[in-house]
Amino acid sequence: MSRHFLCHTNDIHELTTREFALPLEENGSPISVILVRYEDQLYCYKNHCPHLGVPLNWQPDDFLSIERTHIQCATHGALFNPSDGYCISGPCRDDHLIAYPIECDENDKIWVIMQ
Repeated sequence: MSRHFLCHTNDIHELTTREFALPLEENGSPISVILVRYEDQLYCYKNHCPHLGVPLNWQPDDFLSIERTHIQCATHGALFNPSDGYCISGPCRDDHLIAYPIECDENDKIWVIMQ
């Protein structure tokens, strides 16, 4: 198990997302994760569409639908709940994003925990 610093809590605002490349490698590439603040809670997911296995975004740090209510796959439009990663629409309906636990420490630093 390892802990990786992502950012400070005041670096991510309500209804925003940020992408981070972790130094861990998967198939020779760093692992990309998404941090999202939704309804004043923080969630972390692997930046990986369960349908096609591609990154969810086309633009850096841009993962939310136009309405800013769901995480959206830019490749085929699948919509995922920010709170649990559950796919509600699209070809991977009823699948989930891979979630990672996070911790906030006494210095307001956000850490992702990798198993």
